[in-house]
Amino acid sequence: MGPNAKGFTLLEAIVALAVMSLALIPMVAFVSQSVNELQRAGESNERSFVMQSALALMEPINPMAEAAGTLPLDRNITMAWESQALVEPNPGINIGSGLPAYRLGFYKVHVTLSRGGGSWFDFDMRKVGYEKTSQEMPLK
Repeated sequence: MGPNAKGFTLLEAIVALAVMSLALIPMVAFVSQSVNELQRAGESNERSFVMQSALALMEPINPMAEAAGTLPLDRNITMAWESQALVEPNPGINIGSGLPAYRLGFYKVHVTLSRGGGSWFDFDMRKVGYEKTSQEMPLK
């Protein structure tokens, strides 16, 4: 080629591609890290929503009457619980207590949430178990 030739040489084109690739590597790493962070945030939000739903479903459950059980949250998520007495229920009427016609116990309830057939996450909660006694209050 003569001195008036226009265009890039092969070496110039290779150098230009190398410089562009060096500039693109940090951008690709940033995009990849952002995608991972978004996935973690989505997973955390989903867990939080499912935990709130599980707490709402556990609210009416009496661990003295239903020590263990399972409930579906949706077609893919299942909640299971097991209760263990921390303070055993009182044996009968407690005169002078706030609820004399009830047997009360304090329970640790372990809740496990499963997704797609496998265990997803779990948590513990404390609940009061109760049972109405058949005994009447003594008259004074």
